[in-house]
Amino acid sequence: MSRRADVALGILTAVPVALCTLTAGGMLLAGDERLLTMSTPLPAATFAAGLVLSAVPLTVLVARNRARRRDVRNDARARDAADAAALHERATHQRFLARLDHELKNPITAIRATAVAAQDGSQTDAWRTIDAQAAKLSTLIRDLRKLAELETRPLDREQVDLEQLLSESVTALAQQNPTAGARVVLAVTRVPWAVPPLSVDVDLLSVALDNVLGNAAKYSESGPIEVRLREQDGWAVIEVADAGRGIPSAELSTVFDELARAQNARDVSGSGIGLTLVATVMRRHGGDVSIRSAEGAGSVLTLRLPIAR
Repeated sequence: MSRRADVALGILTAVPVALCTLTAGGMLLAGDERLLTMSTPLPAATFAAGLVLSAVPLTVLVARNRARRRDVRNDARARDAADAAALHERATHQRFLARLDHELKNPITAIRATAVAAQDGSQTDAWRTIDAQAAKLSTLIRDLRKLAELETRPLDREQVDLEQLLSESVTALAQQNPTAGARVVLAVTRVPWAVPPLSVDVDLLSVALDNVLGNAAKYSESGPIEVRLREQDGWAVIEVADAGRGIPSAELSTVFDELARAQNARDVSGSGIGLTLVATVMRRHGGDVSIRSAEGAGSVLTLRLPIAR
């Protein structure tokens, strides 16, 4: 309510008490000692009536003031949460721009330096280097475009058996990298209940699974790669575990950022878009992704998709 309504309610609260108090005082001064049938002095009864009449609007006023204070506190908490989210988004965007600058600057510098050297004929492999760096830039731009498309393209859903989709992803990895494919073990929990078919965008989910399996193969040179599927509390849970190099603990909080690459992974080719792409696909399906990792021990990436009941 408005301030004017508050003032009016305050006046309504005070007027009965004031009028009845004046009336009772006038009666006392005039020597009016008439009694009610309940044998209560009329001045006291009049004063009590004023209190009763004032109690109703006073109670309403107190309740409204409490509600207003509660609303103010809730609004403040909502503003604080929004400010915190905006700060986090801004920090994430700044990290992305810094990484993008780094990823673009190095190939461009290499191209320019090699082009200059190639002009005087001192480097026979100069144009090969230029081609490799240009290819790296092309891949980065392609991955960024793919990520942008994933954010906006409508989902083309259909009922899918996740076990079959995982099997196809494992087969695709084995065709591309037979050594890594031979290390993959697929385990599916079916008892006491199996994961039912889910309504998903097959193309997008396949891209996410291919990225996760590809990362496991790239960052673990030996040891098994375990792919596990199970139902848990209304979610379809997919885990991809490896015994690879792992991720430093200080970098785990930013591993899903665009262009994020761990310091111990700089020697492996990649754009740093893969896990961001995976997180985007999961989010668009109403799911999520998380990671547990220890440097030198390995990583477990967990994908969760909601099961419609």
